[in-house]
Amino acid sequence: MTDPTEGPGGVPGLSAATAEGGGLTLEAVPHPSGPVVLHAVGDVDLATAPFLAEQVGDWLAAAPRIVLDLSGVGVFASAGISVLLDCRHAAVAAGVVLELYCGAARQVRRVLQVTGTCEHLRVLDPHPPPETPDGRAPLFPVPD
Repeated sequence: MTDPTEGPGGVPGLSAATAEGGGLTLEAVPHPSGPVVLHAVGDVDLATAPFLAEQVGDWLAAAPRIVLDLSGVGVFASAGISVLLDCRHAAVAAGVVLELYCGAARQVRRVLQVTGTCEHLRVLDPHPPPETPDGRAPLFPVPD
């Protein structure tokens, strides 16, 4: 991963970075409203869960708020639940707000709901987004 404190970005001192681990890619994008958004694309399973934990851990030291966007995740295995709970505990210890965004990834949201994990995590969209013509829902509303 690129050092999260290098260069300019939407958040002072932070810049975008991309990292790949197995079948999972994380793109970190500082959002102008303050949080760093980690866009996950691929599968979260036993092989990629340690990579996810490492990447989120790196960003916990650099940002006061992190939104983990799981809308690009195809497979979300039980190892993902464990990692999310571990990341939540690490975020609380570091004084960082960690939020999840599921978007249209029904499989992620469903696993979190069925296992009761939603009750322990800050999920921005615990219910499916309303249908839009292009099938996408905005992660952050665009101000007027």
